[in-house]
Amino acid sequence: MASSARENICSEKRLLICCARTQLPAALAEEIRLLAAGPLDWDYLFAEAGRNSLRPLVARHLSACASEIAPPQHLKRFVDAARVNTGRSLILTAELIHVMSCFRDAEILAVPYKGPVVAAQAYGDIALREFEDLDIVLRQQDMPRANEIVTSLGYLGKFPWDLCARAGSALVPGEYQYTDRSRRMVLELHTEGTLRHFPLRPDFDDLAPHLTPVSLSGHEILTFAPEDALVMLSIHGAKDFWERISWIADVAELIRAHPQLNWDVAWKRADSWNARRILHLGLALASGVLDARLPAEIQARVNRDRVAAALASEVTRTVASREQSAMGAGARFSYRRRMIDGALGGWRYATRLTFVPAEEDWQMVRLPAALAPLYVALRPFRLLRKYGLGSGDSHESA
Repeated sequence: MASSARENICSEKRLLICCARTQLPAALAEEIRLLAAGPLDWDYLFAEAGRNSLRPLVARHLSACASEIAPPQHLKRFVDAARVNTGRSLILTAELIHVMSCFRDAEILAVPYKGPVVAAQAYGDIALREFEDLDIVLRQQDMPRANEIVTSLGYLGKFPWDLCARAGSALVPGEYQYTDRSRRMVLELHTEGTLRHFPLRPDFDDLAPHLTPVSLSGHEILTFAPEDALVMLSIHGAKDFWERISWIADVAELIRAHPQLNWDVAWKRADSWNARRILHLGLALASGVLDARLPAEIQARVNRDRVAAALASEVTRTVASREQSAMGAGARFSYRRRMIDGALGGWRYATRLTFVPAEEDWQMVRLPAALAPLYVALRPFRLLRKYGLGSGDSHESA
């Protein structure tokens, strides 16, 4: 982080940022020791580490750098949480392997991302990245069959009616979410129709030829190529206003883990989705907050995007802040508008996300399928009621 940002950051957040990486330079190791020896609100640190999905990394680095300095009872909380996360990660990974096997047997092309996949692909260890659910991408046309498979495995859909014949394309959710409450499993299926935060709809058939294998508990699973994953992770972070430090770490660690990454391919993928500025922002945060090393020409290209730099500064201030205030509807719209190059493109993107209905709109009032287009008119009123017109800095997605 820039020196000015470091001066304004609270000690607990600075410690999280120091720990949000797999490799620790000597200077950061010493800083962790100094922070652990100073006055810290350990309860706040533990809570924020959990909110940012960083407890395993904090446990690892505190144990390695400050085991004799950190208060034993607080260090034990982190170590115990990391141990629990390891067990949970293994269970979720085994479930992902099983679900993918079922899809493969049904000849459904499905691709996992985030969760265990990014843990293996970027961090090199599924135990180092906290994740709560499993995410799989497939074609919209395969959803009816996928729904049958998933429900046969004991999962219940959040909206069991969203795949009925009468629902139509007007009621495609932000993701098809399934829960197995007895096992505390959450599975989310994504399609080209649900990935609405992509500026342009992704072409699954264009992504499929570039899939790459990743090893999960000895099983080879195909996932998105690092160049594609880099853009997808940037879109995911931008979608939720980069509210978790771990989402910045995902980008930084993916870059570190793939030094031979083909940047020309990554730029072309970003251009195909009109997501170049979104990628610029993800790279600016990875390098500015977590010291990711970008090739000189890539860093120069990112630095030239002044709008991305301004957005990165806003996100960095929030990351460093101890308290997070609510972001109003106007600020949310402005943020999304600036995410896309060009005034017209930005307005189109922000307006679409303002008016395209989401699950919360369906929950507010259930309309017959024939009246589903009315959700477009109801959504802005729900957003205004939920977020107001203020311009604070909350990071909750709509």
